[in-house]
Amino acid sequence: MTAMPMKIVRPAIRACAVPAACFLVIGLSVAAFAAGGYSNPAERAYLFTPPAPESQSAEEVLAKSEGCMSCHVETDQPSMHANPAVKLGCTDCHGGDATRMLPAGAEKGDADYERAMEIAHVLPLYPEEWHLPSSANPERTYTLLNHESPEFIRFMNPSDYRVAREACGACHLEIIHKAERSLMATSAMLWGGAAYNNGILDQKNYILGEAYTADGEPARITAPIE
Repeated sequence: MTAMPMKIVRPAIRACAVPAACFLVIGLSVAAFAAGGYSNPAERAYLFTPPAPESQSAEEVLAKSEGCMSCHVETDQPSMHANPAVKLGCTDCHGGDATRMLPAGAEKGDADYERAMEIAHVLPLYPEEWHLPSSANPERTYTLLNHESPEFIRFMNPSDYRVAREACGACHLEIIHKAERSLMATSAMLWGGAAYNNGILDQKNYILGEAYTADGEPARITAPIE
């Protein structure tokens, strides 16, 4: 059986109006994994990236993309949205340093190229585990990601529930609220089904699941106030 990736949501998202409506998600403590088998984390000074805005000028979009596009010259849509009305720069979603330009004449493998990429990109806390400078994801990253920084997670996957509010919440917050509580996010059917079928709980109304905060700590999900 293939293990399912662990998804992370914020703790105590909203107060529960009716206690019976609360959905409790119990996460395994990341302390149980306590960096065992991992290399020592690298020292990083991450740039602060504010949440992506709902709208902005074309000049602001360019300022947040210019350095990225000096290297990444091919993409389906500049904002990764088919609708041209969406005005987003690269760093709005991914973070990083869009002021870093690819040096003239630099090619992949050159020292200048590698240095520019290192400064422009958001680097992980555990470069050995991510096999830098390779961009291929290692196997079974779901536990490793609980130890990683939110900045790196946002860089590699802005739709990850740990960072989706900052990257996508200006336009899609209602969808994020619902997705964070979905069966696919919490694996509630797995935990609830196993608990019921093995006589641990006497109900099929699932109150067990798996969730973590952006810092990798166990989280609890409560029903939103309508």
